[in-house]
Amino acid sequence: MSKGAESPGPNNAAARPVAAARGRRPSRGSGRRPGQSSTRTQILTAALELFATKGYSGTTMRGIAQQAQVDPALIHHFFNNKDGLFQDAVSSRIDLSTLFDSLMDEEAEAGLNNRGERIARTFLSFWEDESTRPALVAVYRTILLDEAAAKAFRDQIEAAFASCLGRTAPEETERTPAFTSLVSAQLAGLVMLRYVLAVEPLASLDFEDLMEWLVPAIEVHFDRLPPE
Repeated sequence: MSKGAESPGPNNAAARPVAAARGRRPSRGSGRRPGQSSTRTQILTAALELFATKGYSGTTMRGIAQQAQVDPALIHHFFNNKDGLFQDAVSSRIDLSTLFDSLMDEEAEAGLNNRGERIARTFLSFWEDESTRPALVAVYRTILLDEAAAKAFRDQIEAAFASCLGRTAPEETERTPAFTSLVSAQLAGLVMLRYVLAVEPLASLDFEDLMEWLVPAIEVHFDRLPPE
């Protein structure tokens, strides 16, 4: 039982008035001081904005400090280096290894119906969401300019996507590698043009209109796989 939950005994009851009379302040816990958490969040938000617009190489620690309106020394206080800040900034918004977890939960009920649509909607939902899009854009833009810096995140996305396709596709055959690559390429190319590079008219296309065009192109790959 914690100290705050102890039953008030004779000693405790006597100690409280004495402490109050002496003007003692209650001791603080071992957590962060007030303001530290909000400052850290402020830095992460600023870093994510810059990583998403400038990529990893184009973003500097000083630039992040200016964007966050904090002393540059504070960034080094919270984060070891730019790589650590990049990792934490992305992870603060999204866990890339769980991109398709919600889809996996639906598999037992949905079976093999509308697999292409469910995969596309699940993956693109994170790109449509304004809270998670900056993290994904930061990763993809960094891959374009500095693949080494984003390798861990890229590997997480690829692993999550491969696991998803492995669950939704029938038993592995000689066509499976090509099938996986084609579906991955279509979705990766789409997000690059629509969300990262913002190429028009794709960038402004209504999401449901986009699904109307995209889903048949994804479903055809499932149709070409041999039945279970």
